[in-house]
Amino acid sequence: MNKHRAKRSLGQNFLVSAPVQRKIVAACGLREGEQVLEIGPGRGELTRHLAATGARVVAVELDDALAARLRAAYRDHPAVTIVHGDVLEEDLAALTDCWPATRVVGNIPYNITTPILFRLLRPPCPADIVLMVQAEVAQRMLAAPGGKTYGALSVGVALHARASRLFPVPRGAFRPTPKVDSVVVRVVPRSPVALAPAEAARVRTLVRAAFSWRRKQIGTILRSHPDLRLPPEKATATLQARSLDPRLRPEQLAPADFVALSAVLPEAVPPGELLERQPA
Repeated sequence: MNKHRAKRSLGQNFLVSAPVQRKIVAACGLREGEQVLEIGPGRGELTRHLAATGARVVAVELDDALAARLRAAYRDHPAVTIVHGDVLEEDLAALTDCWPATRVVGNIPYNITTPILFRLLRPPCPADIVLMVQAEVAQRMLAAPGGKTYGALSVGVALHARASRLFPVPRGAFRPTPKVDSVVVRVVPRSPVALAPAEAARVRTLVRAAFSWRRKQIGTILRSHPDLRLPPEKATATLQARSLDPRLRPEQLAPADFVALSAVLPEAVPPGELLERQPA
């Protein structure tokens, strides 16, 4: 298994540090018999530690060769199931006995971090998510209003989950060595879901529009962005009702402000979509 060469096309950087592997698994807080879904097990470094907890493991691997090797390695282990597939396309809830009670863990490819994250935050959601992400992405996920790193990702995560930074991971913990720093984060989906599907869709439209014009004032964005185009009087009334200065820029608005402002938007996108494929 260790001789498998990383594929750049799949964004593979294998976690080879046993202390970091154990620290990630410990952060999951798994108990015997609990179910955990592992995203991108790769060569199985985390998988063996997860299996050692007594948890029931479902591991989803896209790489053909690695999936075949993992299946061979765990063919006699009844508590470990290897799924050869794409985590962005698989029906994840159908892979476990009780998806709302399932914990998710993964050292995920950095180039698809945001799609994976919001795939997991689309209801119904798992109980808990522990992911290795690029340090810069972690900063944007956890950013508060007012800073340069605060953006659509920050708003989307805050509205649908509670996120926290667990610990950094040095570049030397991977092979091949990445050119970026990494951080392990915990994301706990909100339960019950904070936004109804239609409401989430309207917020998604507003947030995408706002941060695509992040240097403009919110009053201008509401009136002039092609995805919004509110009548001037309606835009003014909406901002006044929230006691928001129309000269504020998107990064100065709290997540709750976006929810309130989105209430006046028509239902322009299919219900159930979250803040995917959004600007930073």
